[in-house]
Amino acid sequence: MGPVAALAPLVAVLALVVAVLALPPASAVFTSTTANPANTLAADQLQPPSGLTATTSCASSTIEFQGATSARGSGSLTLQTPPETRAGDLLVAQVSNWGGPATLTPPPTGWNLVRRDSVNQVNQVNGTPQVTSALFWRVASATEPATATFQLAASVDTAGGIAAYRGVRTTSPVDAHHAMTGSSETTTVPSVTTTVANTVLVHVTTKRQEQLPAPGGTAERWRLLSGTGTSIQGVSAGDVSFAGPGATPVRSSASSSNFQAEWIGQTLALRPAPQQPAAILTWTASPSSWADGYQGRRLVNGTVQGSSTVPMGTTTFTDTGLVNGTTYTYRVWTHDGTWVSTEQTTTLTPSC
Repeated sequence: MGPVAALAPLVAVLALVVAVLALPPASAVFTSTTANPANTLAADQLQPPSGLTATTSCASSTIEFQGATSARGSGSLTLQTPPETRAGDLLVAQVSNWGGPATLTPPPTGWNLVRRDSVNQVNQVNGTPQVTSALFWRVASATEPATATFQLAASVDTAGGIAAYRGVRTTSPVDAHHAMTGSSETTTVPSVTTTVANTVLVHVTTKRQEQLPAPGGTAERWRLLSGTGTSIQGVSAGDVSFAGPGATPVRSSASSSNFQAEWIGQTLALRPAPQQPAAILTWTASPSSWADGYQGRRLVNGTVQGSSTVPMGTTTFTDTGLVNGTTYTYRVWTHDGTWVSTEQTTTLTPSC
């Protein structure tokens, strides 16, 4: 073997040693990769949305007038149920009588007294009551009677009417009510303060010996006298929507004959029925703005009830068809094709 051939293995070994020494330690390789802002691991990680919350929405229905009837009587008042009435509608009745609060026998089944007001003879604090007006409500049934008779214990003139409304809350339907009395040409119906939005105001007037138009700005539903002669009263009713909540306007009904006499003005506000509760989901957008969007699920007791997908850029979603008192779990995550992030979770128990 010549000298050159003998040195060849040694040269190869030295070259390998130099190559090993040129490599950085393992920790240096890991540090340089993870510290690199543009490393592919960090760039490719699909981030979830954050701050997922769920709140209840209790949108209310719109109250709609259906129909009205009116009548007069003596010692009692028989009112026909408006023919447009359906089960679940709210019926509002006015029953007025000449003189004081002649004792009513128990009202027809299902009718509930809201208020009853009388006005005394003018300038007499303890004078004889001149006219009286009572307001009642009832939820119509599937077998609603054709008439309702309100019986008094005295044979006095009576007059009034029934109006039917759809979309009213069937439990505690009256949000607020109030009355005013006086003696003048003009009758005033008072303001009330509503606690919910989208009520309907029913304004009712009663005046000795004169029928007044429905208060200004309302749709008239009835207007009539209880009879002829002097021992009579006139009644009227009108309604109007009120956005609210808050204080309602004071309205008036003016006499066309300038006749001054005792009067009663009554106001009640009908509360709209709540629709099915809904959940409003909101979240903060995922930093992975290049993803396709978000997917979500609604679960009850671990069972999936529904799922939805919204595009990237969306940070809110409304889920309808909920039931009061049921606890719902919502899960939302980011997706890009079949690639998904971790989930964000929140719960909601609606109560409307």
